[in-house]
Amino acid sequence: MLVCCADIRALDNARPLLAGRGGHAPSGFARSLLLVAARELWGWRALPEVAYRRSGKPYFPAEPRRYFSLSHTRTHVLAAVAEVPVGADVETARERPAQLWQRLMSESERRDFEPYELWCLRESCYKLMDGGDLRTMPFRREGGRIAAPVEGVSCRLYRPDEGCFAAACALGAEPPEGLLLVPPREICS
Repeated sequence: MLVCCADIRALDNARPLLAGRGGHAPSGFARSLLLVAARELWGWRALPEVAYRRSGKPYFPAEPRRYFSLSHTRTHVLAAVAEVPVGADVETARERPAQLWQRLMSESERRDFEPYELWCLRESCYKLMDGGDLRTMPFRREGGRIAAPVEGVSCRLYRPDEGCFAAACALGAEPPEGLLLVPPREICS
C-alpha cells in the first residue's frame, strides 16, 4: 500500500498531467497523483479506465484487485493505492465555529483527536466502506493506535504540512507509517 501527497498551491490550474472529473483542476491533479502512485506501486505507465459506482466511488473495472482512493483540498491532493480496499482523505484546516465540532465530536473524541483529524478519519472510512454516517462514526485511541468503527479496518493519520491533515483507512492491512511526498512538478504537464 502507498499513500502519496502533493502540494498544489503553486501549480497552474490549467496544467494537470491528466484531466480531472468534469474538467476540475484539483481533480486532475489528484488523478495525476494516482498515476504517480500506481507507477510506484504497480509499475503502471498509464491508468486503466476509471468507472464510478452509483455512489460516486471510483474504481478500475479491468483491475478488480487494485484499489485506490483520491482526495483533494485547496492546498493538497492525496492518492492511496493498495491491493486491499482503501479510503483516504485530505483537508486543509480553516476556521469553523466551535459549536460545529461540539456537535460532531463526542467528549472522548475531543480528548483523542483534533477536529480535522477526526474529520479525515471519518471521510476516509466512509470512502473505504462506500457509505455510512459521517457524523456518528466513532473513533478512539487505544494504546497509541486508532480504533476504527468497523472491524478489520486499520487507520493512520498524517500531517503533510502545517494546517493540513490527512488519513487513510484500509481493510485487512495497515496503512503505511508515512506519506510519499511527491514533488508538484511530477503531476503537471
